[in-house]
Amino acid sequence: MEIKYIKIGIASFVLIIFSLNLNAQKTIELGLFGGGSYYVGEMNPAIPFVNTQLAFGALARYNINDRTAIKLSYSRGSIKGEDSQPGRIVPQDYSFSSVVNDISLVGEFNWWDYFTGSKRSYFTPYLFAGLAYYISDLESGIAIPFGFGFKYSISERFGLGFEWGMRKTFSDYIDGVNASDYQSGLNTQGNDKTSTWDWYNFTGITLTYKFNLLNKTKCNNKGF
Repeated sequence: MEIKYIKIGIASFVLIIFSLNLNAQKTIELGLFGGGSYYVGEMNPAIPFVNTQLAFGALARYNINDRTAIKLSYSRGSIKGEDSQPGRIVPQDYSFSSVVNDISLVGEFNWWDYFTGSKRSYFTPYLFAGLAYYISDLESGIAIPFGFGFKYSISERFGLGFEWGMRKTFSDYIDGVNASDYQSGLNTQGNDKTSTWDWYNFTGITLTYKFNLLNKTKCNNKGF
């Protein structure tokens, strides 16, 4: 199943690149991320931001044009769960804590035209989706990152952003427990097949610095 999603993701990125005007913007932004991380699973079925832990990371964004970008990011954060959380379905007194390292490659789609340094196109909401690989204390594998955010140009070179991003995994063992454990006790092997995959989230603020890949005369057609 993971190989299938990898192929779909690679094909999608290739189609995006070749279907767009690659001469429209061509800038790179490098930046840092800081915020929080949390998990959704047996010990937190649906409530956002439960047991949020500190998270940080770095990113590189290639702006294809004013509406589309490709971003490579690394994020690191802790996730934890306790049996005292609302909606739990695990054996009493079970808890876990794990560090997650996440590498994501996503496509970003701006709702409005946006360019860091622009006097007119200086703010936009955006959506993103792509592929990720994670390594945690209990599990590693492929995930599907998706979410939304906001970008705001604060100067000619610096951009400020906010991002909320879920990661859908294809494992039910991120928290060390399977969905069937509440019926038969803890399954320390973690080999049960189930459709109740675990999720994790990174939410926070980004600060980026822009590098132009085109000469200045070509970049000034937006009035900034």
